[in-house]
Amino acid sequence: MSVVIETQDLTKVYKGMSKAQDLVALNKLNIQVNEGEIFGYLGPNGSGKTTTIKLLLSLIFPTGGKMKIMGNANITSPEVRKNIGYLPEGAYYPDFLRGEEILSYYGSLYGMRGASLKKRIDEVLEVVGMTRARKRLIRGYSKGMRQRIGLAQALLSDPGILILDEPTTGLDPVARKEIRDLLIQLRDQGKSLLISSHELLEVELISDRVGILFEGVLQTSGTIDELLTSREFSIKAEEAAPEATQKVREAGLITEDAAAGRVSLRVPENMSLYQALDICKSQNMKIVSVSPRRETLEEVFVRVVGSAVSSKEAQRGER
Repeated sequence: MSVVIETQDLTKVYKGMSKAQDLVALNKLNIQVNEGEIFGYLGPNGSGKTTTIKLLLSLIFPTGGKMKIMGNANITSPEVRKNIGYLPEGAYYPDFLRGEEILSYYGSLYGMRGASLKKRIDEVLEVVGMTRARKRLIRGYSKGMRQRIGLAQALLSDPGILILDEPTTGLDPVARKEIRDLLIQLRDQGKSLLISSHELLEVELISDRVGILFEGVLQTSGTIDELLTSREFSIKAEEAAPEATQKVREAGLITEDAAAGRVSLRVPENMSLYQALDICKSQNMKIVSVSPRRETLEEVFVRVVGSAVSSKEAQRGER
């Protein structure tokens, strides 16, 4: 599997009035995006995600380190730029234009003309499901439709790489699923996608690999299966009276659901499964099932970022 985006010790420092006021937006970032995968790029606001995207698009330039796109270190070359489709967060298009007019304009920026441009517009509108709305004014588009026309614009040059900034933020559940299905379809066609997002569930559902950034430092990266480890257990029990449920809660078990004498419990990381079972049995609960509980990406994100915050605070305390 070939690497289509690679950074090596990529660093970006915004200079202040003095060295003490310098802002390190990225600190020796090393990431890889492989051909034909979706890479979820996560981090709190101000962590360096947008800076990374701007660097990859040559909108700003690094203080140190290297970048390669499709194996080419000259990322400002026309060949590289034509191979990248970009959808910014909250893309704005003049609302007095029609969908196909937007695409015609952007196609002309790629040097596309005449019949070949019209054919490509037809193709990308079909891909994003906007053929019937092509002649409607942008002002009449829903937010989901605007995102679709933005994706169509990003696909015009038939790029191998798509960089998408918050592609599903603010969309309703139906529109989110439609965009999610479209992104998976593009990956299955061989496209490589780098997606920056705060919608952690959406990222978990579609990503092959994920990287978590905090204050310019990559904290962890890996496949979804590698990151979402089975760190805890779930216990389902019956014949659980309300008083018994309260007792096991006081003993440290976490109640996730309880109704009609049935209870679903989570065993915390600091308690062994055997201890948890003994607590349940002491309250005369009937154990129905025990299963490993896999973390969600949101829980991983909170744990990783929380650990980074604690580490930084400890370093400050040592000074």
